[in-house]
Amino acid sequence: MVYRRLLVEWIVLLALAIALGFFAARADIANRLDAALLDRAAALARPASSDDIVIVAIDDASLAQVGTWPWPRTVHARLIDRLAQAESGPVMFDVLFLEPSTGEADAQLAAAIARHGKVVLPHTFAPQPNSLEGIVPVFPIAPLAQSAAETGHVVITPDPDGVLRRFDMGVEAGANDYPHFALSAARLGTNAGGHEPDTRPILSFHPAGSYSQISAAEVIADSVPDEFLRGKTIVIGATAQGMGDRYSVGAGSVAVMSGVETQANLYDALRGGGLVTDWPPFWSGLLAALALLVQFLVFWRMSPRAGLVATLAIAAAVVAAAVMLVPLTGAWIAPGVALLAVVLAYPLWSWRRLTSVSAYLEEEAAFLRPEGAKRAEVEGFDQIARQVARMRRLVSHVSRSFAFLGKVIEAAPDAILVLDRAGDVVMANAKAHYLFPQWSEERPEPLGALLAASLANSEDGRREISFPDGRTFLVARAEFELEGDLESGEIMALRDVSETRRREQDRREMLEFLSHDMRTPQVAIIGLSRQAGQGEDGEDISRRIRSQAQRTLKLADDFVQLARLDEAELDFEDSDCVALVEEACDRAYTAARAKRIIVEPELPEEPVFAEVDASLIARLLDNLIGNAIKFAPEGSSVRIGIDNASAQHFCLWIADAGPGLPTERLANPFARFGAHEQKAGPSVGLGLAFVKRVVDRHDGTITVASRRGEGTRFEIELPLQR
Repeated sequence: MVYRRLLVEWIVLLALAIALGFFAARADIANRLDAALLDRAAALARPASSDDIVIVAIDDASLAQVGTWPWPRTVHARLIDRLAQAESGPVMFDVLFLEPSTGEADAQLAAAIARHGKVVLPHTFAPQPNSLEGIVPVFPIAPLAQSAAETGHVVITPDPDGVLRRFDMGVEAGANDYPHFALSAARLGTNAGGHEPDTRPILSFHPAGSYSQISAAEVIADSVPDEFLRGKTIVIGATAQGMGDRYSVGAGSVAVMSGVETQANLYDALRGGGLVTDWPPFWSGLLAALALLVQFLVFWRMSPRAGLVATLAIAAAVVAAAVMLVPLTGAWIAPGVALLAVVLAYPLWSWRRLTSVSAYLEEEAAFLRPEGAKRAEVEGFDQIARQVARMRRLVSHVSRSFAFLGKVIEAAPDAILVLDRAGDVVMANAKAHYLFPQWSEERPEPLGALLAASLANSEDGRREISFPDGRTFLVARAEFELEGDLESGEIMALRDVSETRRREQDRREMLEFLSHDMRTPQVAIIGLSRQAGQGEDGEDISRRIRSQAQRTLKLADDFVQLARLDEAELDFEDSDCVALVEEACDRAYTAARAKRIIVEPELPEEPVFAEVDASLIARLLDNLIGNAIKFAPEGSSVRIGIDNASAQHFCLWIADAGPGLPTERLANPFARFGAHEQKAGPSVGLGLAFVKRVVDRHDGTITVASRRGEGTRFEIELPLQR
């Protein structure tokens, strides 16, 4: 319930936040924040100032030398003629000549402008006569406008915070569009930009004094060398106190700059780049929507603490992306709305999540224990604190109950599995986890999958589970219900009956042994004794009686040793296995000599020490060497050796050149009372069964390789340390 409620509120709040983001972007609510970021971002896209722009300033020194303002038009004519004489580049004359003076002076100035040929004059706009709306251009007087190479408007509109950052490249008046003063000059110059700028681009100004500046009086007095002016773009304008227009401009930070210097900055940017395109508010809204979407996904997937860190990271990423987009692409997408939306969304979502959690705590408290919903039972600073305290008490009670149940299951003598209605194992004690190590509480699996992964076999008819290592478990099942739901789940107990099954098998084999193998030599002895009594060859009969008696004795001895091995505690000690092999070879000397068989030990020169039961290893060697001598043909050899299997194990091997194990015996060479050939002599498999049991008790492995007519090779790998 709480999950669905949070999901619905998550979707509603996200949609509402995105809608408010687009509205705020259109209303330019974050203009102050955007302006501060824009000043710093635009400075990153600003190229170095050009050295071919010279400002001819009508400064205080010029007014002191030439005279008070306004100057006669003849003075302006001398100034332009001096620039023409120095062969200057385009001249941006940032002075409005809107009113006529004397006809002769106006004619001289017009003639000077015409002689230079690259003079750009400014114009302005006035309200349209007899109309409440509209504007009309106000050009310089006709002789000057006709002589000028280009004209352009000098209308400046600062941003809402009073800072000049943008210029109108064209102003529409009536049916015509009038270009900006600097744009007209850039089109006139030989180094004009390769494309037209945006209608209202953003400019980051160079610091004041970045362009060369000389006094207009010095140029008029011909005290400036021609080389300083030749080929340069000249920007003429007033900087004197009280007559020069000054503006707050964005230059990385807000600075004050004269109007003529702003024109020089704009002209330089139009030629060499550095203008930034201001993208429409829609893109600011889209940036806010993307940031909010990422933030709300974080809210849904992460914890509150991670959500706070992610909110700060998203806010920093929004600012960094907007700032770096300026030098990389020359585009400005105002990030203020996105930044404010991300910052405000965190407490809004936290409030809604806290409200939902509060309601959830109330519901769960009432569900877990009706009396737990009473508010008087707990103390707290506020409503949430009291709810958390109440839920903590209830959860503690449930946790103790669950821990008690877990301890009961863990203390059970059998492996316990709990299955849900789908058949998945959702709970298991340590004994069951040992049987099925691949089971995980986080990812429950069906019992059939666990059995398959463990290579276990379930015998439904006998209600048993057998594992490849020989362990067998008896399964007891019981269904249980939860909240009246039939067949809610099932609990299974797996009791280890491996020892019981093994003893049952031992009893069956013992009965077979006693009923067949032990009876056979005894019957033979009885028959021979009767023949001896009837006068047959006494020596031959005695030999045969002795052979059968020896066979009976060996069977009894092997059986007793094997039975004792299952019950006795092994005496592990650090023993030299090379010496044990040498002693076994010495004990086999007599039997080998009788068949002219050579026992060839292939042993390392250094001792091989291992923690083993020396007496059992000695008997193991006697059994294997004795079998090899028994079945090897006369005149052959029996080889025995020790190799280093690894850093933790050593390998003991014995090989003979005998007939090899029978096919029926090779299927299970270590079975007690297993298949054997009658000509094999007094053996029913007890010797090899003893060898296998000794190896198992030493945590080792034994393998046998045998081919009919080519001999048999036993390899035993034992650990050096336990």
